[in-house]
Amino acid sequence: MSDDLDIKKRVRLIQRAFGSVLFDRDGVNVAIGCVNKDCSSFSKSGKKKLTLRVDNEFYHCWVCGMRGKGLARFFYKYKPAFSAEANSLFEKKVAEVVEEQHTVQLPEGFALLANLPRRVDPDLRACRDYLFTRGLTHQDLWYFKIGATAKGRYRRRVIIPSFNSEGILNYFTARAIDSDMYRKYLNPRVKRSDIIFNELNIDWSRELTLVEGPFDLIKANENSTCLLGSSLNNHHELFKLIVKNKTPVVLALDPDAVKKTHEIASVLARFDIDVKILKFNNFSDVGEMPKGLLTKLLPEAIEWNEMDRLRSLIGTIRSGSLI
Repeated sequence: MSDDLDIKKRVRLIQRAFGSVLFDRDGVNVAIGCVNKDCSSFSKSGKKKLTLRVDNEFYHCWVCGMRGKGLARFFYKYKPAFSAEANSLFEKKVAEVVEEQHTVQLPEGFALLANLPRRVDPDLRACRDYLFTRGLTHQDLWYFKIGATAKGRYRRRVIIPSFNSEGILNYFTARAIDSDMYRKYLNPRVKRSDIIFNELNIDWSRELTLVEGPFDLIKANENSTCLLGSSLNNHHELFKLIVKNKTPVVLALDPDAVKKTHEIASVLARFDIDVKILKFNNFSDVGEMPKGLLTKLLPEAIEWNEMDRLRSLIGTIRSGSLI
């Protein structure tokens, strides 16, 4: 539905459900107060920072970054009393939304570390301070929506969420801040090859930097994502979209992953993807770098070709061995 009458009906529904709203001149953008309780503009009547587009059904908060698509889904979650009417007005029906709901959920008690009150649980404060010791800033905490919880098995773990292209949570990693915890990382039980970490932030038309993990990603340049490991092949959704969009790639994997770096470069090159290799032997991984250093090193990335792989293989052959 896209004619003027349908647009007006959708706008009137938003007004009835949310009260005071603001309109853009184009007539399809309606701004309301953000519904995200973790947003700094939440419950502040004078701040209409969450924009709902009544034509293509996208929504986006300009403060906390919450975004997604499907206003029937939005009403179903935040204004259930108006859900039935929203289901009749918007194209993406609630029944379809329920079927599409993702199983990944943030741990109970998740709180944004950039928005902690003065009086806060000491475990949450410890998680925030841990990130500061690793060189992160408040801006980093906001941009990556980094949080923590003081409850259950995720207590004293830094939680970095990932969002798909529509702003829907698709993964998270929870890293222990204490060296004596039984597992350094806890992750949801989903197939990693299906995940493109923070696809929401990727511009496929520009050169894309690939690093190994989320903590590496925080220290990387703007157009980057992480592999959630050190492998990438044609079974990964990330690989498929790189090939589909002919996105040039810079591989910035750990220095001890030389073999896997060349394997990834080789398989991408078979699909005519331009690949560069970034070397940084003074650091064990990107996550150890000072913020901004990787961006400065990117011009030094070297274009990869098959001879590079052969030289690497020859270099790994022990003296006297031809295997």
